[in-house]
Amino acid sequence: MECVALTGISRQVIRELLANGIRTLEIRSPNNFIALLQSGPGDVIFLTEASGPDVVTGTGGMLARIREIQMVTHKVVQAGADFYEEREAQASRVQLAMVGHGRVRGAKGFKLGSPTVLEVDAVCYYDAG
Repeated sequence: MECVALTGISRQVIRELLANGIRTLEIRSPNNFIALLQSGPGDVIFLTEASGPDVVTGTGGMLARIREIQMVTHKVVQAGADFYEEREAQASRVQLAMVGHGRVRGAKGFKLGSPTVLEVDAVCYYDAG
């Protein structure tokens, strides 16, 4: 299946998604933010702890379905005796529901300013005990 990828996701976050089945993330990295701009509720995406350039055939990760996406703006104010500075930063909050494990079959696109698009196979694990 063709999936947009969220890369560089911490192992702890992936473990929590696996354990709880649902997890909300706040995405600030530009490549993942762009990926979410191209995605919507109901889409299946691929999460991996590998960074974008390190995703190759065979890279493992999790498949998750997007339940909800919100774009948020954070304001940061710094002030001193003789200055006042206000900045804004964009972030995306995405709620994900686990679908299963996946493995990259091939990359479709790694262009700067575009989402990372991968061909991903679902991987099934069976317990023979």
